Amino acid sequence: MPARLLHSFLPQRNVLFLHSGCNVGPAGDVTLFLGLSGTGKTTLSNDAARAFIGDDEHCWGPTGVFNIEGGCYAKAINLSPDSQPDIWNAIRFGTLLENVCYDPETREVDYDDASLTENTRACYPIHYIRSAVIPCVARHPHNIILLCCDAFGVLPPVSRLSLEQVM
Repeated sequence: MPARLLHSFLPQRNVLFLHSGCNVGPAGDVTLFLGLSGTGKTTLSNDAARAFIGDDEHCWGPTGVFNIEGGCYAKAINLSPDSQPDIWNAIRFGTLLENVCYDPETREVDYDDASLTENTRACYPIHYIRSAVIPCVARHPHNIILLCCDAFGVLPPVSRLSLEQVM
């Protein structure tokens, strides 16, 4: 179902559609990372110490949050086993690479090549991430983190808001 339909259909069922990443800590604390593309949702939700719910599209309803994609859509520019080990290890048979350059003879991908665009992507099933929780559901969030690209320096790097400030 296209996202525009979901934005209309789901609220009628008390479900909020979110562009977000999500993970769960060892104590069961659920964190949602809200943000535009390229703000770090995939990187932050792929924390080896936390269970992975998803990196891009979630719904928040009466019983908690759930992933609606069943896959991941990670930036691949400058990807390496050192910088993003879980994403690097997820790239295998069944992964779709977008806008990446590769050597036509060896078929080796050059993740550092931005000659086409810096918006290179790797799309893979969520179960390719070893810390993925299947089914991709969690309780209500304990932490909600809004990831911003503030080009003007108006926002502080980190702000902790009370419930009253959020409302």
